[in-house]
Amino acid sequence: MKQYKFIQKLLLAVLALGCASCSQDEETQVNQQNLVVLNVADTGLVSSESQTRTVDDGFVTTFTQGDQLGLCAVKDGVIMDEINNMLLTYNGSSWSGKPILYDESLEGVVFYAYYPYQADMTGKTDLQGEDFFAPLVDSWNLTNAQSDQKEYAKQDLMTSGKTELIGENGNYSLSFQLSHRMSLVVVKLPSTHYLFTDAEGTVLPEETPYIAKPNPASISFEIGEEKILPYYDAAKDEYRLLRKPSSAETITGYYNGKKCSLVTEGKMEQGKYKRFVVDGGHQEKKHHLQVGDFYYADGNIVSVTDENPPVKGCIGVVYYVGKTFPSELYEGEYGDVTKDALKRDYPACNHAFVVALTDGEDERIYWETEKKSIEFGKWFETLSLQSSFFNVQIADYGIPSKFEKMLGYNNTKVIETIVKQAPGSEYINIGSLQGYRDNCLLPEMTTNWFIPSIQELAILYKNKDIVNQKLEIMQQKEMDFVLNDKQLGYWSSTEFNNQMMYAYNSKVTEKSIKEARAYKSTRTAYLRFTFAF
Repeated sequence: MKQYKFIQKLLLAVLALGCASCSQDEETQVNQQNLVVLNVADTGLVSSESQTRTVDDGFVTTFTQGDQLGLCAVKDGVIMDEINNMLLTYNGSSWSGKPILYDESLEGVVFYAYYPYQADMTGKTDLQGEDFFAPLVDSWNLTNAQSDQKEYAKQDLMTSGKTELIGENGNYSLSFQLSHRMSLVVVKLPSTHYLFTDAEGTVLPEETPYIAKPNPASISFEIGEEKILPYYDAAKDEYRLLRKPSSAETITGYYNGKKCSLVTEGKMEQGKYKRFVVDGGHQEKKHHLQVGDFYYADGNIVSVTDENPPVKGCIGVVYYVGKTFPSELYEGEYGDVTKDALKRDYPACNHAFVVALTDGEDERIYWETEKKSIEFGKWFETLSLQSSFFNVQIADYGIPSKFEKMLGYNNTKVIETIVKQAPGSEYINIGSLQGYRDNCLLPEMTTNWFIPSIQELAILYKNKDIVNQKLEIMQQKEMDFVLNDKQLGYWSSTEFNNQMMYAYNSKVTEKSIKEARAYKSTRTAYLRFTFAF
């Protein structure tokens, strides 16, 4: 397997053939003096648009443990039997194989190396022409399944030219320059590094860069009607696909509902790469994050002040801006970082909360479809979740401060854990949560969808006017917090007791939080999901 990096210098790996010393109980000892030392350098890949062969932005290969190459020796126009496709295996620091000792039989011998090793090299070398490995290159098969790094490495053919021994007096070496024999398509999809600012435009410090880019689940490539799976380099945020030199193809890419066409005809050359930059590639953008901002499936954000935000791709509206981690917001019990599931699972999601454009279900639903009185607070202790989470149950509605905690992600994780084990949990009516997750995919820089806590719903209610304005722009109905008989506003993920959850509605105030209590199996409310980023 190989790792690929953009660097500006050649990689030099010093390889000693069979240099491992024998133990005392071995019958033979290798004479170290005449061992042939092998130096291997990868010449790298250069851009097809470069005017020179200088590898200033090329790809250079770093060999890793388990990699194998083949070695051939030619004397008097014939491949020597003892060095005919000799296998060498890399162990992370050196290569192991049959020792090669210099003697008179190696005088006038030339050597050739290639990577990766092929067990059958019959008919794949040319002793007459200038390119020893021409038949191997011509017969080399590339597949469209290159997403796995091992599979990618197996297809990246490299060969050396004719190489002669150098040295004297017992010190001999071979220095190979391996050249890439395939060409490479590099695709840079659009991404935006958001530099969040304060109201005055000063860029705020960032621990982890917030980079909006297409959701991997939305990305696919095709050649004709055949799906292709390129290798993805996460460090460079690029997709790479090995192709035959001089290939003439049209690669169609799809991402977040968009389409691009990449034409390779006339652009592919042996040992070179062609980079296709789609929609401007990587950009930087300053943004003042505010309540009412529009959030999109690729992580892009459009300002609340934008008069004509695109409807396509929008998945939510920002309803809270600020720290999201309980352990950074509160003291005492809720300041315990070991219980902060949100920070633990998503350490970069500390900017804001976003509410979904639509409800989880079209109508209000019962929390329990049959009365089972499953008490999350009790199961919280039964399953010993105290060391990793905050309790979802707040039984004393007389202490408002207990409700002023943003714990929706925590609560949802706890509830989902309990649902997997508690008898009767099939009657807990939150199945639409997973359905929403499956149907409305979120980008990598966010949490998953979760059920907000009672405090998060209180914040959402406080900002409902601006949120509803933005929902209307996105052609969605307003959020309905109105209390009607047995119909409530929105279920929270905060529990009161075995029979009641908290559900926020228009009659709830800071002084009358008890108005939020709702029987799980006789009252109905909407489910509205949120996420953090």
